[in-house]
Amino acid sequence: RLFDKDPRFDVKVVIIPLVRDGSGDMETYNQTLHYFTNSDYATVSSYDIDNDSWRDIKKITQPDIVFFTNPHRLTFDKYYIDEFKDRLTCYVPYAFVVIESIEAHYNQNIHHLLWKHFVETKYHEAFALSYAKNTAKNIVVTGYPSLDKIFRKDFKPRACWKVNKKETIKIIWAPHHTILGQGCNLDYSSFMEYSSYFIKLLKERKDIQIAFKPHPLLKEKLYAEKLWGKEKTDAYYAIWNTLPNGQLEVGPYIDLFFSSDAMIMDSASFIAEYLYFNKPLCFTMKDDDVKNRFNSFGKRIFEFLYIAKDDLAVDFFIDKIIIEKNDYLKDSRNRFLNETILPKSGRTASENIYNEIIHELC
Repeated sequence: RLFDKDPRFDVKVVIIPLVRDGSGDMETYNQTLHYFTNSDYATVSSYDIDNDSWRDIKKITQPDIVFFTNPHRLTFDKYYIDEFKDRLTCYVPYAFVVIESIEAHYNQNIHHLLWKHFVETKYHEAFALSYAKNTAKNIVVTGYPSLDKIFRKDFKPRACWKVNKKETIKIIWAPHHTILGQGCNLDYSSFMEYSSYFIKLLKERKDIQIAFKPHPLLKEKLYAEKLWGKEKTDAYYAIWNTLPNGQLEVGPYIDLFFSSDAMIMDSASFIAEYLYFNKPLCFTMKDDDVKNRFNSFGKRIFEFLYIAKDDLAVDFFIDKIIIEKNDYLKDSRNRFLNETILPKSGRTASENIYNEIIHELC
């Protein structure tokens, strides 16, 4: 939006496919295309519907600057940084880097070829300096732009809860996709242990409502026949919308976070992102070693999380921490956010990224 307001720039959002088994995932592609075209962005589709083929985006748009949104090899070769070596290339992390697999976030081919690699905090700059073979000479600490929206004066969150009664507690349950044996040895996810518990909880209690916000990859992991299979998985997801105090959330989440009272989860980036809202956050531990699968930045955040190892601990979190308002970690959470995560410049992360490029080029 900042570049778009500047007459020196012509900005376009290009939608490229997530590729599975050699072909584009059209469901995800069309959802993404619909979101951007309906959000008043100048949007370019990489799919040529008339010829059933994927366009050469470089030829169509002739970009001077290209921002990539993911460092992993998840799409067709023609959309990787290798095809844009003669352009100015940038990357903003798609999530807070909190996991211990640091090298994948700083030492892939894309990281070495980037003109500018914008990172979240000084912690992440240090990770890049330790792991990147190119000595991280392209690293710029700007902050995390994905949540800048909440700092805008005109920000008005949409109504996104099924029950609008003020006295009904609004809780988000956000399970990760790293089910045992399905998560690159991270194995954070305690979804299998808590899936029945949360349905039972909603049926027994009418003083709370819960939004089921699964990681986008959880569903396809559950589809595996050795786990749940497609029929059982689809039935489970569907039941969330049939419960009067439950709902399934698979889209954007900032408005949901903003209007919630608390979150229960076992994922990665959300442990940092939810700090922006300074509301109680409970992490359901798959096992006692989960914390050690996070990097030093992630481990620091664990100091500000409530920990649950069983159903009773989750009950305690809901009753004592949320409902009775005994959130004793509130002040320390907010201090960490302001001292470590938010940019020191007084500007948003987006403004810092914009200013860095203006400084270099204009």
